[in-house]
Amino acid sequence: MTSLEILEKLRTSEPQPLTDLPEKFGIYALWDHEKKIRYIGCTPKATEGFRTRVGSKHVTGSEGRSHKFSQAYCMGRMWRYCKKFDPAAALIAQDSNDAKLAKKLRTLFIRKHCGATFVEIPADECAGNYFSFLTSLESEVLALSPSSMRLWERIGFSSLKEPVRLVDELLEEHPWLKDAAERQALIYRKYVGHK
Repeated sequence: MTSLEILEKLRTSEPQPLTDLPEKFGIYALWDHEKKIRYIGCTPKATEGFRTRVGSKHVTGSEGRSHKFSQAYCMGRMWRYCKKFDPAAALIAQDSNDAKLAKKLRTLFIRKHCGATFVEIPADECAGNYFSFLTSLESEVLALSPSSMRLWERIGFSSLKEPVRLVDELLEEHPWLKDAAERQALIYRKYVGHK
């Protein structure tokens, strides 16, 4: 399969729920809550197939690292302090339990509203080191991708604007998260500066 064919399959396939991904290897695309591709990556290690790399690490990993969903949705009521936002006062003001609950809300949001497409690349398509091959193939696909599909490419990219209506609906389903989320949003507005 050529790089162009992989990109086309990533673009035209129906995004899969992040909880239903197989533990296979290849190239993937992350879709935001607006149903747009924002990141293209590969499974670069034998220990991280699509389920682990996308469905776990990108969703629940640390903000400010290479965990794309976690970084993109670290805002408003789903925000918690991380090293990317470095005002010491925000860390002091933040209650650790509130931060955990805000991250729980974020994880629920991502799993409900985001998705991924993927192209499995069989190991027998590669003559040398399989994971080096995947990394090289990822670079080829990225070179063909429009910039709109690479907005989450850098580690320090900016978080999105909170999708207020969708977060409101999610909090109606999980009211036990609401108070902590509102307190986190106050800290976010005060110290991070976003309204």
